[in-house]
Amino acid sequence: MNIPSFLPVIDFEQRLHAAARAGRPEWLWFEIAEPDWARAVITIETALRDVLTLGRSDDVLIDDPVALSIACYTSGTGPLLGSWIEQGKLTTTAANAEILGIHLEHNRARMARLTAQATAAVDALSEGGASPIVMKGMHTAHHYFDEPGQRIASDIDLLIGPDQLPVAAAILPKLGYEPGKGGFCQRSWAMPDVATRPVTLTYVHRDDPWSIDLHEGITRKLAGGAHRVDIDTLIPTVALEKWRISGGAIFPPALLLVHLLVHAGSSFESLTLQRQYEIVLVIRKHGGREGFDWSAFTVLCDRAGLWPFLYPALCCAERLSPNLVPDPIILRSRAATPLMVQRLVESHSAASIHRTARWSWTERYMWADGMLPRLRQLVGELGTQDHLNSREFVRVWKRRIYRQLRRAVPKVRGLFKRHVL
Repeated sequence: MNIPSFLPVIDFEQRLHAAARAGRPEWLWFEIAEPDWARAVITIETALRDVLTLGRSDDVLIDDPVALSIACYTSGTGPLLGSWIEQGKLTTTAANAEILGIHLEHNRARMARLTAQATAAVDALSEGGASPIVMKGMHTAHHYFDEPGQRIASDIDLLIGPDQLPVAAAILPKLGYEPGKGGFCQRSWAMPDVATRPVTLTYVHRDDPWSIDLHEGITRKLAGGAHRVDIDTLIPTVALEKWRISGGAIFPPALLLVHLLVHAGSSFESLTLQRQYEIVLVIRKHGGREGFDWSAFTVLCDRAGLWPFLYPALCCAERLSPNLVPDPIILRSRAATPLMVQRLVESHSAASIHRTARWSWTERYMWADGMLPRLRQLVGELGTQDHLNSREFVRVWKRRIYRQLRRAVPKVRGLFKRHVL
């Protein structure tokens, strides 16, 4: 499919520098105003809710194909909407339909490639003595979406035991992977010929970057480690299921839902419309409000103390698909959630809770209850790789502090004007 001339091709590196010079490094889309992007996301939310509740959606998407394309790119919904047009579930303008067809075509090709690579890696790891668990998008794309091409995935997420890391480190290079950066409980492995920067910023291109994210655990740390969300202890207590594509394992529904809720809701930056819709699919496929195994879900949440971290994503999924979650589950998760997080979640819609150009002190530190946890989180965010020398370390700190202050100063000025004027 040819790319229409009205859809800009945005060079990532050039735009990154231009946005930094403009003083807004988080907003990379000069082609549209941020309010137009926000309106486009709202119309996507409406379309999702219509299809989930009525089975179809007619002519609700914004009549602006560029704004729609960028909103689909940031919310992860372009291929899904394009697929719905093919299925007759969604109608929109011809220009919008053309754009959504591009999103779908590229992601179909991309997901076919990632599925083949995931299959090869899972089979090789299994034959080598590891026991990989396929997680997140590569699991849900094949088990819950109508087709894998509906679901965008930036990585192939695999979980293995810490004792199996040497096995993986020996096998993945034989498949052409090289070790990359590592974070808490995970390390990326990428092929050298795979792009390291997005081809454009208006849709997920078939040749966009991807990697295998090899996890040795899925425990999450919030507020600089003040909260430790320990899901790893739950894995030995459940019966794993088989991945549909090859010999890998997957989480059973209750544990999958726990993982998706914690992953999506721990930061509003992760709570995209795609992830909210995905959570709805998981609950609905296994019986919904009445039929899902909420007892097993409750046991897992009780065992690991996860109730404080479920409400953001549960609340958003309920907004997309009303009467999805039993009232006792919603109420218990809300009661356990820190008051600041409650207020923030309830001040947003499903569309507005994920904002690409977000910067809010309150939202950034919503899990940090008190000055000490906030300071701990700040230090963690300003931390750097330990390979830097002292001069580089100071330079990075100065740059990060300056960036934080530069973002905050317009807010302070605005507050000052409101009080003075």
